Amino acid sequence: MHHDRGSIKWASLMLPEHVEALQQIWQESEHEQPPLIDEQQLEEHLFYLSQAYEEQLEVKVIYFKYSRYDEIIGRVMDWSREQQAVRLQTKHDKRDWIKLKHIKQVTL
Repeated sequence: MHHDRGSIKWASLMLPEHVEALQQIWQESEHEQPPLIDEQQLEEHLFYLSQAYEEQLEVKVIYFKYSRYDEIIGRVMDWSREQQAVRLQTKHDKRDWIKLKHIKQVTL
């Protein structure tokens, strides 16, 4: 049975600059786009985050970070209206600032 290696099989015939360009294209194709948050979603996120802050509940936040989505579970420690961001503290005492416009989902 024939196993096709795709465009990798041509790498030995390419200039190093072309190989680098192809690798960059492959990496860029794996990048995700930041979420487009409308006013209703933002209000919903703020509602859950403020409820978690007041009651010191843990929240799970899915947010956009470095061209892909990441997940964090922790407690809301602080708000910054100027930066439009919220700070979460995880069980491992890690503290992260997350911009509200990068939040895709908030779950209590």
